[in-house]
Amino acid sequence: MLNKKRIFCWSILLVILIILTIIFSARTIHKYELWKEHEEYLTSNQSYIENWMHINLISQRSGIPKESIYAVIGIEESFKNSRKPLYELCEENNLNCTKVVGRLNTLVESGKLNMSMGE
Repeated sequence: MLNKKRIFCWSILLVILIILTIIFSARTIHKYELWKEHEEYLTSNQSYIENWMHINLISQRSGIPKESIYAVIGIEESFKNSRKPLYELCEENNLNCTKVVGRLNTLVESGKLNMSMGE
């Protein structure tokens, strides 16, 4: 009886480990595909925003706080929204993606202007 419980526990642990491995492998593959698809942009020093970018990437590359980005877009800040591409966020919230990207690029340019004036 004790041996069956032990086998059952190890089986459950193995299943959990396999599921976690699949989840993290999928995340890694997704990030790799994103990198390969936009490698030229990501390796350059350009900071303009495109519709395939997500909020976290925009914030990291431009130095603009996430709160400001969400305010410009006009949507609620959340864990899921931080990781969705702009085109998905625009589609879900019935926003014109071209206008949103233009406003964000204006925000990035004004942030650069403020930084250069402060120096």
